[in-house]
Amino acid sequence: MRPAAPQHIFAACSPGLEPALARELAALGLEARAVPGGAEARGLDAVALACLGSRVADAVRLRVPRGGSRDAAGTPLFKRGWRARVGAAPLRESLAAGLLLELGYDGAMPFLDPMCGSGTIAIEAALLAARRAPGLGRTFAFESWEGHDAGRTRAIRSRLAARARVPPAPVLASDRNGGAVRLAARNAAAAGMSDFVRIERRDAADVVAPLGPGVCLVNPPYGVRLDTDVESSWRALGALLPRLGGWRVGLLAPASSAARLARMLGQPVSEALEVQNGGVRTRLLVLEPEAGPGEAGRPGSSPP
Repeated sequence: MRPAAPQHIFAACSPGLEPALARELAALGLEARAVPGGAEARGLDAVALACLGSRVADAVRLRVPRGGSRDAAGTPLFKRGWRARVGAAPLRESLAAGLLLELGYDGAMPFLDPMCGSGTIAIEAALLAARRAPGLGRTFAFESWEGHDAGRTRAIRSRLAARARVPPAPVLASDRNGGAVRLAARNAAAAGMSDFVRIERRDAADVVAPLGPGVCLVNPPYGVRLDTDVESSWRALGALLPRLGGWRVGLLAPASSAARLARMLGQPVSEALEVQNGGVRTRLLVLEPEAGPGEAGRPGSSPP
């Protein structure tokens, strides 16, 4: 392999996730800082590391002399390639991954999405827990650039692939809609995660999760793009929260009605992060529920 010079890149992400992206790029070995709309990063093989290894980035551009902005990925990075079919209100894979990182999820503890829809969040959780780099199965625009060192890129692919593991804790997903459960199962199979994501048909109010600690992330209906009973969905989440004592829970809600929806939960919101979800201003409501009466001593596993 020929000697390489450091590269300067800009990685774009959903607004609100800039700090999470900067931390992720730093963990990949780059010098990174959050800026509006993404993160600036610098280092050896920055283009390859960001395209192959970033879960949060939507695009990567190489900074070139005299201020030029060059597309290194070619296609949006959030398109992982595993979707069998898009659900009614899909969440971008990169946004799901960024929210998981914001909640501190690293795969070492159980994960739950009780309103999984097409399975995006749970599948991204499983891929993160398995340490599967998101770009390993893809080819990117930078690989066809003149002077590209294919040997260096192969070495980076091998290094990232060597980090893969069997997820050490369960990844659980459920939905009350049978069609959504079937679609989530197909998507999990396409992502190679069928063995690591347990998907079942169940109402959120009836879910029994392992004893904490754990991480729960939900993109529940909120009446912007789905015609569903919003109030009953949020009250079902409120019924579930007392069984998630010791967990860290994140719920997406539109900024315009986040306060009203949060009141249906019956639990205090500890913090809120504003992000963009499909052009809608949303807030990630973060809760750390206390166990309800009779929950502290219950069995620590989900029913079959």
